[in-house]
Amino acid sequence: MHNLIRIFVISFLFFNISLHANDIYKDNELGVVLLVGDGGYGSGVIISTSGYILTNNHVVEGNNNLEAILNYNYYLNEWDEHVHSIEIIKQDKIRDLALIKINKPKTLLRPIKISRKIPAIGSQVHAIGHPDSEFWSYTTGYISQIRSDYEWTYNDDEDHVANVYQTQTPIAGGNSGGPLLNNHGNLVGINTFGDTKNNFQNFSIAVDEIIDFLIN
Repeated sequence: MHNLIRIFVISFLFFNISLHANDIYKDNELGVVLLVGDGGYGSGVIISTSGYILTNNHVVEGNNNLEAILNYNYYLNEWDEHVHSIEIIKQDKIRDLALIKINKPKTLLRPIKISRKIPAIGSQVHAIGHPDSEFWSYTTGYISQIRSDYEWTYNDDEDHVANVYQTQTPIAGGNSGGPLLNNHGNLVGINTFGDTKNNFQNFSIAVDEIIDFLIN
């Protein structure tokens, strides 16, 4: 398992060709799943053809009967074929990251490639997710700041610490665990939380944290 994670992280390269926003969405919508369980719903990022999915731990933790639903543009015969059971592979409660895996995917999956390049402040970024049950929605914005060892809490008052991007890319409940993409359509962050008082201040776990989580 450890070697497998190393292989699919090392093999993912970022492209040098910038894409239009519509192309970024079309190229990556199949790589975003809807995660639904008894405790709520969120987003996830397919990162391998074998079914590994990256998401936030708060989407997974305590969310019984969690299932992954594939995008409706996968060519499957019936709707229920889009719904898959999952298993939890690893969790990091402090950085709020989780790796899960689809059990026996019913079709060839379309993963999103992970960038190895940290975006600069002012870089345009793109989000795909399920804000307020508006499934597979696209938004875009810019990185406002990169904040190292940023601390935050949720309603459970548990302390979280990670390197994050502060962005003004619009996200809402349901975007958690979804991808933050660069202009090449590669994963640079996991959309995680927002400031409820300022909708232009949202935060994503940085790609260096993602790679460290997957490899170690």
